[in-house]
Amino acid sequence: MSVTAAGWRAGYRDIVAPDRLADLPIDRWRHEISVGLRRPIEDAFTYVAEVDGSFAGYCYVAAPSRESDLGRESAELVAMYVDPEHWRRRVGSALMEAALERLAGLPYTTGVLWTFKRNDRAIRFYEGYDWRPDGAEKIHPRTGEPAIRMSRSITMDPE
Repeated sequence: MSVTAAGWRAGYRDIVAPDRLADLPIDRWRHEISVGLRRPIEDAFTYVAEVDGSFAGYCYVAAPSRESDLGRESAELVAMYVDPEHWRRRVGSALMEAALERLAGLPYTTGVLWTFKRNDRAIRFYEGYDWRPDGAEKIHPRTGEPAIRMSRSITMDPE
């Protein structure tokens, strides 16, 4: 099972309907990730985490953001998934810290991400890195569940 699917099934089991979790588009996700790795968009990047030589998680940042209302000054944390076997072992923290460090050196002023409104665990994690709900909400197209956008300032390193 992919890390993305494992993360969805473990992390969203109390949020997303079981039939939606049973029928995840794993092949489409693999295709989208591989295309993104082969044809990067401007400053977009992916980080992969390994633990003892095994794939443990990844994050993908689209820069500039896909959010049309924010203009080209924002970058978007599109995906962050850690294998549930590695939760609470700082794998997600290492990915977040690496992503924020890289973003600090790029010409973006704001970072955004989307998460399910009822995803308290992820919201607490993101808030630990200064992400805050910015008032934008939408219905996730695959699940029908409400999602919130969170944002934070991206500070460029002075040089």
